[in-house]
Amino acid sequence: MKKKIVLFSLVVLLVLLPLVTSYAKPFYEGKVIKIIAATKPGGGYDWYARFMAQFMKKYLPGSTIIVKNVPGAGHIIGTNETYVSKPNGLTIATFNRAVGMAQVVGLKGVKFDFGKLSWLGSPTDEVYCFIANPKKYKNLDDVLKADKKVRLASTGLGTVSYLNPLVLFQALGFKNYSIGTGYSGAEMQMALLRGEADAIWSSFYSRKTIIDSGEGRVVLFVGKKKPPGFEHVPFIEDVLKEERHKPVVNLLRGIQLVGRPFAGPPGIPKDRLKILQDAFKKACNDPEALKIAKKAERPMDYIGPEEAEAWAKGILQLPPEVVAAVKRAYGVK
Repeated sequence: MKKKIVLFSLVVLLVLLPLVTSYAKPFYEGKVIKIIAATKPGGGYDWYARFMAQFMKKYLPGSTIIVKNVPGAGHIIGTNETYVSKPNGLTIATFNRAVGMAQVVGLKGVKFDFGKLSWLGSPTDEVYCFIANPKKYKNLDDVLKADKKVRLASTGLGTVSYLNPLVLFQALGFKNYSIGTGYSGAEMQMALLRGEADAIWSSFYSRKTIIDSGEGRVVLFVGKKKPPGFEHVPFIEDVLKEERHKPVVNLLRGIQLVGRPFAGPPGIPKDRLKILQDAFKKACNDPEALKIAKKAERPMDYIGPEEAEAWAKGILQLPPEVVAAVKRAYGVK
């Protein structure tokens, strides 16, 4: 009798095992995940999108991760597309860290609520810098005393490359400049090298090649720590010293905290979001990934989803005087 019971149990187990295995199958196995890079190919955001796709896949076994470039309007279009995507955990994005300011000042075309995105975090914080043509300018004073109009190249209205110079120049009362928009990160650099632009604002490590070669000169930093060898270059707080400038300085420094934001649309199921967040964290700390990033001279300093979410909501809760200053910089009433 015992043999029959054991035999029956084995038969039942063999019949049910495929069903149990099927139900236990990880959600992301066999799925295609899309990372939207809200800019053209080339440049820092695109690099991090493809880098994270490569290593997140390692921690989401059986998945396929593709990168889709959705440029336009200073990363606003790509952020809009992310926000309205199905919240099924199959779409995430990386976009300019200053794009939330487009919502703050009420720019036309913004369809997202920055504080409601489903946050994964950032692979790094960033140090940003003002890079000028070394043949024309030796330092920031030379820029501010220029006889001819200083031409800047920018990726667009919702980006750091547009926001930083606007706010700085307004605070300093400097008006002798123009900002051209619509460039990708790589195109900004080429505009500087070709002489189409006199200066750009960019991530230090994205432009390290032209900085090291002497084709671009750093005249100002925004961030927490200066790269070695650039101790003589001022921070923005060294230039904007007055008490009335503190909110603006804190805003621009705070934007650099989450250097390369990654998030998905609102409403991703908590279990799927947790899987994505864990894979993101593991990818950021993967030994092979760290080696590749170091070789590519791309900083890696993982920032988690809680810190990123708090940062995003903080942008939407800026003091009225800061919002008013940024609106004036954007020309928004």
